[in-house]
Amino acid sequence: MASRRQLAHYLQRTGWLNVGQTGAFTEDMLTAIQTTKQALVFMRLAGPDNDVPGPFLDALRNHPTVVITSPYPQHLFSHLNLNPFDFLTEPYSFERFAVCLDRYVSFFEQR
Repeated sequence: MASRRQLAHYLQRTGWLNVGQTGAFTEDMLTAIQTTKQALVFMRLAGPDNDVPGPFLDALRNHPTVVITSPYPQHLFSHLNLNPFDFLTEPYSFERFAVCLDRYVSFFEQR
């Protein structure tokens, strides 16, 4: 497992996209999701009733490295038909986050 310092260094050097709270859905964000196929996309879903615009759902469904975080379990979002690279139920530990990033590094190295 990477140490916290190594993880911070990695995050500063690698390209990744952060889709924040619901409501951050802009045309620029949609374009970024569609054109950065190997970047991590972090998406926080505050609740199962979140309204995600259709074009974003399509882009997120086709993106290979979407990481969803939520205080709710993954099965409550099955209606979105997303197949995330990883799902982190909040609050998640540093160790769990590191497992996600290690998996991403392995995935990226294989491509």
